[in-house]
Amino acid sequence: MIGRSRLFAMTSLGLAVVLVLAVGFVGGRPVAAQAPAAQNAPPAAAPAPVPGPGDKTDTFFKNVKVLKGLPAELMQPSMQLIEISLGVHCVYCHDNDGAKRELDTKPQKEIARRMITMTQDINKTMFNGTNRVTCFTCHQGHTKPGQVVPYNDEQTRELTAMPIAAVMALNTGTQPPTTDQLINNAVNAIGGANNLSRASGRVLKGAVTNLAHLDEVHTERAVTSVTPFDVYVKGNSRMTVQHNINGDALNTYSATSSWLQAGNAPARALRADEREAARMEQAVLNPADFKTFLTGLKVAGQEKVGEHTTWVVEGKGQTLSDVKLYFDRDSGLLLSIAWQQPSYFCCHQFRIDYDNYKIAGGVRFPTKWTNNGPRQTILVYEMDTVQVDNAIEDARFMMPRATAQR
Repeated sequence: MIGRSRLFAMTSLGLAVVLVLAVGFVGGRPVAAQAPAAQNAPPAAAPAPVPGPGDKTDTFFKNVKVLKGLPAELMQPSMQLIEISLGVHCVYCHDNDGAKRELDTKPQKEIARRMITMTQDINKTMFNGTNRVTCFTCHQGHTKPGQVVPYNDEQTRELTAMPIAAVMALNTGTQPPTTDQLINNAVNAIGGANNLSRASGRVLKGAVTNLAHLDEVHTERAVTSVTPFDVYVKGNSRMTVQHNINGDALNTYSATSSWLQAGNAPARALRADEREAARMEQAVLNPADFKTFLTGLKVAGQEKVGEHTTWVVEGKGQTLSDVKLYFDRDSGLLLSIAWQQPSYFCCHQFRIDYDNYKIAGGVRFPTKWTNNGPRQTILVYEMDTVQVDNAIEDARFMMPRATAQR
């Protein structure tokens, strides 16, 4: 059930790699990737600050000249959209030193500013201020926009759901299920509310396969890599530990403490959009939770996911927009979730497909997750063991306290 879009990593379960924000922090220093901690290493530095709802770009970050007065929370996704659109990474425009990203050491940064201004002007004058034109409109994954029409019009096209009216026309006399019915069916399909409450603690072990990570800058990277990982679940809390070569990467979601940490770098809190994406993935373990944070839920129609026909439920989160849940028409199982992550220019689209449901402790659980998003990557998580363990300690999910450097 692999979708046609690709994954751009940071909001998905288990991808706990700390991104360096491309424009530099005012209140702290970006943290580059670090080697595994050595014995007697100095205590970790205080984590880089995470922008809050009231922070603005030109007060939270250094050397902002074009994107002034905008919500600072959206700076990271916006920088990622530019990277994806051009098929590059931070250092294409920014200083190679992660602590000096605010400096204007490369001409590409000034070109990027002019391009951002150009797209803003086009959207303002031609589309009444709507973000219809973005970097991707012209670049489509390359540093130089193409001028030749692709052979046979080979372009990715979004699949849309068959509207309810069309579904009903094909099934005369039947009524579509309600969102409550679809969500309740999904809960029952994985074991029911009682079994879910009894098996709230689970430990999963497996490996994630990175099928590709190719772009114009890092063509030397291996096309395929396989990395072991563990997942610890207790109630509405979850921690993923990905055992990377340069040290474990931790990604944790809970109602009170959501954070990530890569290698020897200090832990940092998840941004609002990252936290809501993590909550989306956590709700797959108990679909009833979707009703607690998604609004405007409605049945939009039917759509194919692989060989399965699904009912599509649309909704909206506090931060994420265009959320879609795909419920198998026959089994009731939740087969996919999809959402859009906002930025200044438009949005990133993400989708996770779920497969190979197996039973552990009276509860069915998807043991294969295929993560798709806007970068040339597909990540496939496959669990070989799923165990019930209600003795997982709550302290596991708490964010480590930062300590001062010696």
